[in-house]
This record gives sequence, structure tokens and C-alpha cells, in this order.
Amino acid sequence: MVLLVVTGGAEVLDAGGLRAITLTKGERRTFRVPDLEKVTGNTGRCIEEGLDGEEAGSLYVEALCGGVRTTVAWKKDGARVQLLVCAEDAAGELLPLRKALQGELRAHRGVTACVRNGRVELWGWVRKDADLQRMLGLERKHPGKVRNFVELVEAGAVE
Repeated sequence: MVLLVVTGGAEVLDAGGLRAITLTKGERRTFRVPDLEKVTGNTGRCIEEGLDGEEAGSLYVEALCGGVRTTVAWKKDGARVQLLVCAEDAAGELLPLRKALQGELRAHRGVTACVRNGRVELWGWVRKDADLQRMLGLERKHPGKVRNFVELVEAGAVE
């Protein structure tokens, strides 16, 4: 479960959480993680992450260019929060479609839509097969314009 609270502009992420966001080039976001110990990143060269030196228990992610990266925030008790960042290319004429899809994904905090590779890509995680089928349905609904990269994870896979 992802606990979402906004405090001072920083979204709060809690253990076991799966969160996916879209950033544009040059955009930076800060997240608070209670009892944050360290931050590690997986793949991707265009997105930086790290501990935010200005606010204890916070991490930042920043998009330098288009790409996808998974960041893991480790809590002092060993629990983790996974954050997928998709830094989009110039959105152009695909921006309205991306915004519409992002609106449809609002209930799925672990999934985001972003413009990459000349299409709108869906990235992130869901815990129910029905939700994965919904993502695949969005891809079928917009052939050639939407590509699904959402993965199904087991309920206890990140706790």
C-alpha cells in the first residue's frame, strides 16, 4: 500500500509502496520517506536520485533527459519503497493523449504514462491481473500510439 500525503510540497511514500511518476527534462521532485536510510537506483542514465540534503528523511529524483529508472528507498527497518520515474521526451502532439491516459490511471499510483520513443508508454506495477488487463486494453485501444510496459507483481513482493 502507498500512503500519499503532501507535506510542504513533498509527497510521503510509505513501506511496501509502488509509485510511478512522469517528469519532464529538468524537472525535480522530492519525496519524504519516514525513517529513510538510503536510496539506490536501478538502470537508466538520464535520471538522478539521492538523499535530499535540505530535508531529513527525503529523497529527490531529477530528469536530465528522456529515460526510465527505478529508485528504491530503504527504510531503517529494511523495508523499501519503489519509485519508477519515466522522464519523457518532448511530448508534442502526443501530450493530449498522455494527459488523458494519466487521468485514467489516477487510481493506479504505481503506474504512469509518459511520452517516449514517439508514443505514449505506460510504465509501473499493478498487483491484480484485472488491472494489468486494463493496461493492455489501453494499448489495444490506441494501436501504434500506446505501448504497455506495466508489470504484474505479487501482493507481498515488495514488503
